[in-house]
Amino acid sequence: MHTKTLLVLILSLFAATGCPRNEMSVNPGRAMEETVRGVDVSHHNGSIDWDAVATEDGMRFVFIKATEGTTLVDGMYQENRTAARAAGLMVGAYHFLTTASDAESQFDNFRRVVKKEDIDLVPVLDAERMTKGHPMSDADYVRHVGKWIGLCKEHYGVAPILYCSRDHYRKYFKSRFKDCLFWCGDVDATRGYVDAEPWIIWQESIRECSGSPSRLDIDVLAPDTDLQDISLKQVPGI
Repeated sequence: MHTKTLLVLILSLFAATGCPRNEMSVNPGRAMEETVRGVDVSHHNGSIDWDAVATEDGMRFVFIKATEGTTLVDGMYQENRTAARAAGLMVGAYHFLTTASDAESQFDNFRRVVKKEDIDLVPVLDAERMTKGHPMSDADYVRHVGKWIGLCKEHYGVAPILYCSRDHYRKYFKSRFKDCLFWCGDVDATRGYVDAEPWIIWQESIRECSGSPSRLDIDVLAPDTDLQDISLKQVPGI
């Protein structure tokens, strides 16, 4: 076909369909400007209707509290995990780290509860603060967190995502745990404040959500990333 004629036909096709030229490079599986959202929950949020939660705009994932310290197991973990998965959400689990007991015992608590085959996403370590009444020096605290991270890498084959505030991350973790992705816990902060550090998830707000009797932490995935970037299934051997 003559080159000029072909060009005219192509331009006519764009005009007829209303398709902007720059949309040709867009991932067909993901709409332009789509925000991937999720929630993080614990037993404090009560009994949740996960089918209703999944209808929220952009809602695709959930991180569920599994354990805290050496012995605490969240009483809603198994129920939330099963129901959220059945609703079509990708599921992850987190451990709330304390400074009241050693990291090895705390990781054993998490490992016993969270089976590799039961979660879709990389484990999360909530290391947002030291426990009241159980202070540590900065060096000991970093070693404490680092021990849990190392055990997670050995067992799950991947470094955990670290959840904390931006300032906490800068003070203790940024220069030390470069293989850990950062989940920014600064709720209602400005985007400019959060963007000062590379983040994979941001706890953007706390608000009412369909299917929940209480307000939920609403999280967003970083732009230009996908849940496959934090999928446990892409780790070799899992």
